[in-house]
Amino acid sequence: MTSFKYYVGASIDGFIADRNGSVQWFTPYASQPGVKKHFDEFFETVGAVVIGGKTYENIVRDATEGSVPWVFGDKPVWVFTHHELPTLPGADLTFIRGEVGFWSQDIAQSAGAGDVWVVGGADLAGAFVEADALDELLLVTVPEVLGGGANLFGRAISTQLSSLEVTDLGADIVLSRYAIG
Repeated sequence: MTSFKYYVGASIDGFIADRNGSVQWFTPYASQPGVKKHFDEFFETVGAVVIGGKTYENIVRDATEGSVPWVFGDKPVWVFTHHELPTLPGADLTFIRGEVGFWSQDIAQSAGAGDVWVVGGADLAGAFVEADALDELLLVTVPEVLGGGANLFGRAISTQLSSLEVTDLGADIVLSRYAIG
């Protein structure tokens, strides 16, 4: 059965983006061997990806500037947006508007035997929690304090988490995996 999983990196004080909305502060941690290995293993289980419009725009900007390649390969990518956005040649993209719950079955079906990676942003992940459509949180916590920025879910939410696993990824980085709800 397909699961919706929010795999995200955060500072020790719970922020996924800095005060300017940038996630570049996380780049040095993403290249740590333990983090890279765990993410690569996770990504092999992903059949489809869902992202918000702002996150998509940032990824497209980086891909077109050549600083980062299109990171999702040939996986279907669903983009929640209220705006017209550019496409990328060769990317399997579906632009959608509306409620998360309305689209979750179609997104799950596109994942085939894989899971769905809810990339973000934080507000989209929060919408998945509120729609009771997010199954797991995989939180990579790094030893840095940002002191502000975008928090984990982009909004105040209330939900129960159950710890499934805690893994030391090295370099004082910890992965905590939780079941949601």
